[in-house]
Amino acid sequence: MRHPLRVLCLMIVLLLAAPAGSQSKPAPRRDSRKLATVAAAFAAPQFPPFRQEEERLRYEREREMARQRNKDRQAALKKDTDKLLELATQLKEYVDKTNENLLSVEVIKKAEEIESSRRALRTR
Repeated sequence: MRHPLRVLCLMIVLLLAAPAGSQSKPAPRRDSRKLATVAAAFAAPQFPPFRQEEERLRYEREREMARQRNKDRQAALKKDTDKLLELATQLKEYVDKTNENLLSVEVIKKAEEIESSRRALRTR
């Protein structure tokens, strides 16, 4: 009689232990075609037409701003070049008024002014 009782207890223990392990769900299988479709949808989103129009307007606005910056740089360059030409002309006049034994303070100041203007132009 002892033997069937032990078998019964063992069966109960095994039955109680078995459902805990068998209740876990198997890992879902991933369909590679479905994943590729989802990845492609995220990689190249399709914007509605109004979004494309916004992008086009933003691009045109940036191009116009770049053109304006180029015009401003060109105007500043012309202004600085005109200033350098004027300073060089004045320096030449001062040097023409001096002789080999005399160097005036104005010549030195004008040369320093030209050099500082040249440095400022170079940094732009």
